[in-house]
Amino acid sequence: MNIDTSDYYPWGPDRKRPAEQEQHPEPTLTSAPVDDATSESPLSITEAPDAAPEASQQAHPDPTAANSATPLGLSENELPEQETPQAPKGSLTNLSHLLSWILSPVVTPTLGIIAVFQLSMYSYAPAATKWLIVGIVFSLTCVIPCAAIWGLTKFGDVSDMALTRRSDRLIPYIITGACLLACGYYLTRTGLPLWVGYFYIGAAAATLINLLINFRWKISAHGAGIGGLIAMLMILNRYGLPSYNLWGWVVAAIIAAGLLGAARVWLWRHTPMQTICGELVGFLGVILTESFVN
Repeated sequence: MNIDTSDYYPWGPDRKRPAEQEQHPEPTLTSAPVDDATSESPLSITEAPDAAPEASQQAHPDPTAANSATPLGLSENELPEQETPQAPKGSLTNLSHLLSWILSPVVTPTLGIIAVFQLSMYSYAPAATKWLIVGIVFSLTCVIPCAAIWGLTKFGDVSDMALTRRSDRLIPYIITGACLLACGYYLTRTGLPLWVGYFYIGAAAATLINLLINFRWKISAHGAGIGGLIAMLMILNRYGLPSYNLWGWVVAAIIAAGLLGAARVWLWRHTPMQTICGELVGFLGVILTESFVN
């Protein structure tokens, strides 16, 4: 009796596979050399190529590679600085901006020479001479640095005129310090006492110290400017032979320093410690320079 097994084994030796089955062949056994150290069977399985593992690897990249790079694909030193928070709009913010510009570190040197000509015995100097010297000091310590910063902003080397970012301050600090040195040298050649010129040399020394600190910490340049002005008033009271005691002006300058520091903190430009340290650097830079000379 013959039993028809074609229904049970439809793909027997006498029947062909359908085309779609031939596109996906089953694994075949092939002989391969046996390596006693790594293989236990003389047979190996050869399968059709499969792209799924590659797709899986792309979907799940190496976690160590993801951890070694920043979200922007930059190194830690190349990451941009975080944006400075903005102070709320209002009259207090506007007043803080106004005070910051009036007592800017490029304005306080001019305020210092005005104090020399108004509060000391040099108030009797000819008006034309006083205006000439004030104009030259203003040009050296304010116009040239501001023009340089403006040019840097136009070329994209500096983000804004206020030098909000710590990374923006290197070149402007170098230019400002050089201008202060040139101003100090000029004043020592005008016939004024040496302590007048050395006020600006001390301010240049404070700028250099701020420059070095700024590589690691955003110390306040506004604080350094008002601190140097306080020292200038104290020296002026001692050596300038004023017609009256200037300690009232010193106290007023100290109060202005406190208000300026509060304004800088309110505007999110500095922390309280950064403003205080800036004031100390400016004050000590001028005082120590004057003490060394005298």
